[in-house]
Amino acid sequence: MSTTENHTHGEPHAAIELSGVVSKLGGVQVLDGLDLTVPRGQITALLGPSGAGKTVTVKHILGLMKPSKGRVVVEGRNLRRISEDELNELRRGMGVVLQGTLPFTCGLFFSLNVYDNVAFALRQRTNWSEPKINEVTLAHLDMVGMRARADAMPDELSAGMCKRTALARALALEAQLVIIDDFDSGLDGVRLALLTELIRDAQRDTGATFLVTTHDMTTARELADHAAVIHDGRIVGSGDADSIFGSTDPLIRQLISGGTAGPLQLHSA
Repeated sequence: MSTTENHTHGEPHAAIELSGVVSKLGGVQVLDGLDLTVPRGQITALLGPSGAGKTVTVKHILGLMKPSKGRVVVEGRNLRRISEDELNELRRGMGVVLQGTLPFTCGLFFSLNVYDNVAFALRQRTNWSEPKINEVTLAHLDMVGMRARADAMPDELSAGMCKRTALARALALEAQLVIIDDFDSGLDGVRLALLTELIRDAQRDTGATFLVTTHDMTTARELADHAAVIHDGRIVGSGDADSIFGSTDPLIRQLISGGTAGPLQLHSA
C-alpha cells in the first residue's frame, strides 16, 4: 500500500471529518462517538453549551489530543497515520485562533508584542520581503482594530483584544483552513458583528474552509453556511445552516434557543 493510501481517508468534499471519536479528559468521557463533517470551502459553525465538547473537538482536529477510538481526517490525512513532522506541516497550513481565556491569550506568543505575533507567522510561512510583511501585518491589525496597540504585549490586552490579534494573525496567512474556537468570547456586540462581517468577506475572497465554535446564535446565523450541534460529546444534528436553525427536533431547538422548554432539564442537562 502506498504512503498516500495509508494517509488518505474520508469524504473528498470534506476538509475535516471525525468519525466515531471517543475521548476522555481526566478520566471523564468528553467525546462519545462523535461524527463531524466540515465541508470544504464553507463556514461551519459548531454549536453547543459550555462543556459539550467543542474545544476538545478542536484539539483533536489540531492533533493536540488523540482519540481512544475513532478517526480524525484533516485535508485527507488520517492523523493517526502521519508522523509528528507531517502533523506540524499540516498545522502550518492552518490559521488557528484558540480559546481566549486569559492568561492563555488565544495561542499568542507571550514574549512577542501584537505586531510581532502577526508578523512572526508570515516570516515563518512565506518568502515575503520584510516591507511586504510589514504592509500585510499592519493592514490586518487595522482590519481588527488593533493597529494602535501594535506595540502592546499580550498580558497588557483584554481577552477580546487577544482574540482580535489572533484573528488578524490567522487571516493574514490566507490559509485554506481556518479554525476559530470560542469566537464570541470577550467581544462586545458591535465588535462581534464587525468581525463576523470580516470573516464572511475573508471566506468569500479566499474560498477557504472555516470552522468556528460559538455560543452566540445570532453570530452563528450570520456566519454559517453549515452547522453542527454538539451535546454530551455527540453531534445531535448537522446540515446546511438553514435546516439546523429551522429544525423542529425538540433537543436541537432547545440547545439553539437556550430555552427552558424541552427535553433538557436540570436533572438531565
